[in-house]
Amino acid sequence: MSTTADPGLDSGLTGTERAVLRALSDGQRRTVAEVCAELSAARSSVVHALNRLRAAGVVVEHPSQRSARGRPARGWSLRASPGLLAVVVAAAHGLLAGVVRPDGEILAAVHGTTDVTAPTGALALLDRAIAQAEVTHRDIELAVLGLPGPSLFARTPGPDSLGGSHLRRFREWDGRPAADVVGEHLDRPVFCENDANLAALGEAVYGDAADAATVLHVSLTHGTGAGLVIGGKLHRGGSRLAGEIGHLHVDDGGQLCECGARGCFWQTTSIPALLDELAMAHGRTFSVSDLDAAAASGELEIIRALSGFGRSLGRRIADFVVFFDPQAIVVDSTLGAASHVIADGIRAAVDQYAPPQLAASVQISSGSLGVSAHLKGAAALVRSENLLDDARHGSSALHLSGAGLR
Repeated sequence: MSTTADPGLDSGLTGTERAVLRALSDGQRRTVAEVCAELSAARSSVVHALNRLRAAGVVVEHPSQRSARGRPARGWSLRASPGLLAVVVAAAHGLLAGVVRPDGEILAAVHGTTDVTAPTGALALLDRAIAQAEVTHRDIELAVLGLPGPSLFARTPGPDSLGGSHLRRFREWDGRPAADVVGEHLDRPVFCENDANLAALGEAVYGDAADAATVLHVSLTHGTGAGLVIGGKLHRGGSRLAGEIGHLHVDDGGQLCECGARGCFWQTTSIPALLDELAMAHGRTFSVSDLDAAAASGELEIIRALSGFGRSLGRRIADFVVFFDPQAIVVDSTLGAASHVIADGIRAAVDQYAPPQLAASVQISSGSLGVSAHLKGAAALVRSENLLDDARHGSSALHLSGAGLR
């Protein structure tokens, strides 16, 4: 089966009609005023689109709710409730599978450390999540797959530029594209995205940075990367690698990186590298949980190490602040209390190295979603890219075309 939707299916819709469907795609009721505000569109255009979509049987208008004052507003929603989303994130740290509503509510989340080179463990974990949510494969509308490396997001099948061979173990399961494996298992469309991008989108849309127009999310727990969200949508870049701050160059004589360059930033400034340094200094192993506990208890030596890590990272991020002038920088919150210390270190470096006016304008904080950022990010991806419309409204689009909506 094809694991992407045909963009021609909704060719019978105008741009405003597609935007209105995207605004309603999470299944929630919205008033005309709310849709207009979300789309920054004229009321007359939105009302016209809603009426034509209603005539075609795609959306429904709900009776007004009684109000204590003023004229009560009518609500609009999709005629058919959107189905659920299956999410699988496969990265170096293991697997995360979940079931999410299109509005971002998480029904189930299951973690695993299964080898990602074989599909059996990932599919079993996904089935566990579906069972935990007390639904079946039939209730799933589509799936989102989060994978390391260049973003694979596309509406039509195409070649996958894997870059270094080290990425193949995440993207090819038993020699087949992971999206094909998941798609056949669920018999549903599958859309792929970079795993860090999903976390970034989750924090930017559902987290504390939701009011910011431009958000940089820094992923740390299992690497050093970032995702950039502009106006609620991902910025992927020309090579689909935007945000790979771990591959900034820092040392001409550094080690050869898996990406093919030498002396990449992540080799010396990453959480795994910090854990190794702490283990060597203290003569015992350190884990992410140890960092969280030490930061929460105020262990000075560990806090100094985390703060120094944050300042080193912040020196690089300060350059980004100058180039892009973001409104918010969010630090991966899966590190727990350690995330706050690192965020403070980044703040100190940005204040030191970025021009004062730019430094003062950016909010820097630890994220608020933790491990749920990826799952909520999948829901945000589905809505921002109008994927439910692609997956569900093929027949409706043909009907709309016949209704004179071209």
